[in-house]
Amino acid sequence: MSEIRQLNAQVVGISADSRWSHKAFANERNIDFPLLADWFGTIGRRYDVWNDVMQREHRVVMVVDSKGAIAYSRVYPDDELPDIREAVDVIQRLQGQEQKRAG
Repeated sequence: MSEIRQLNAQVVGISADSRWSHKAFANERNIDFPLLADWFGTIGRRYDVWNDVMQREHRVVMVVDSKGAIAYSRVYPDDELPDIREAVDVIQRLQGQEQKRAG
């Protein structure tokens, strides 16, 4: 998280769990970034990560660029914790590209 914050990137967790479940989860794990409740799967369907059989999102790490386009996406099996290193690398690359355009 410290590396992501240094990149001025924002982390948001989204799942079909309730906001009360999110609050308990965040308290238990000391999570200090927003957790959004996608109760009906609206966001999950929009990003094509909703599992209709299980009525929940797949475990996915996405990087959305400054224009709102998905720059990186990886779906993880339920038994595998996401490795954010790839996402950090994409964020660094995107920021480098933006700096080149600005400079």
